[in-house]
Amino acid sequence: MRESFSSLRQIEHHDNDLVRVYNNTQTDDYPAHWNNAFEIIVPIENAYEVCINDVVYDVREGEVLIIPAGSVHEIFAPESGRRYIIMADARLFYAVEGLAAVQHCFYPCVHLRYDRHGELLGEISDCLQKVVEGYSSEAFFSRAEARLWLSMLLIKVARSLMEGGQDGRSPGAHRQQTMAVFLDVCTYIADHCAKKLALEDVAAYSGYSKYHFARMFKAYSGMSFYDFFLRQRVLLCEQLLSDPQLSVTEVALRSGFGSIATFNRIFKQYEKMTPTEYRRLRQYVPGTRDPAEKSAISED
Repeated sequence: MRESFSSLRQIEHHDNDLVRVYNNTQTDDYPAHWNNAFEIIVPIENAYEVCINDVVYDVREGEVLIIPAGSVHEIFAPESGRRYIIMADARLFYAVEGLAAVQHCFYPCVHLRYDRHGELLGEISDCLQKVVEGYSSEAFFSRAEARLWLSMLLIKVARSLMEGGQDGRSPGAHRQQTMAVFLDVCTYIADHCAKKLALEDVAAYSGYSKYHFARMFKAYSGMSFYDFFLRQRVLLCEQLLSDPQLSVTEVALRSGFGSIATFNRIFKQYEKMTPTEYRRLRQYVPGTRDPAEKSAISED
């Protein structure tokens, strides 16, 4: 695919970079696909439309759309425009302590709009600028600094999502303490989602009674313990399905599913397609790079 776009150039990066930054001006539309990276889209000139789960997000200039790894999406570009596209390897996301525990907050995507998230957009604008500058610079440690700024951006967004809004108020000490317990519990579930976990067991781990824990979990996560547990398993499946060496049956077993039938049913419940159909979208065009690579290549 690089040969097809020999006249175009992206911001310099090495093939093994965990982060890639693109100054994108392409007008191509892209059918449903997914990739292993978190995709951050920031329109600079003109809007950009992205469809996820049959919902079209009209991302306007200066707004931010964060598409998690594994989230199936379509892209509709305007006839002209420019935007930054930042591709962050999922390994960078999971390396930041606490982020893996709240990854469900990012699905199916996070659309930061001025009318709803103006204060947060102001906070992360400096982070975005530092990331772009870091990947445009040849200075020593510039890319290491850029990765740190990107981690800070994700932390700010995750904190905002966990605190439930942009009212500017900091949670009280009691709420902060409870949130710390909740994050620890979420990390525990994410680390053990391939095993059998009962509500009683996780409640005991948290130190709360079964019923109090169930209420607290729903209040902080917006979903029941069981839904969260299954969501974590599906996220694990998505990571494993990116490995072509693993069969669908192996993915099911490694994710803790006892049968292919149950695996297919649960996966389709969350992703609206079978694991095999999902994997096929990753294989966008045989013998070429990911569609995200194409969508991110830009003119000088």
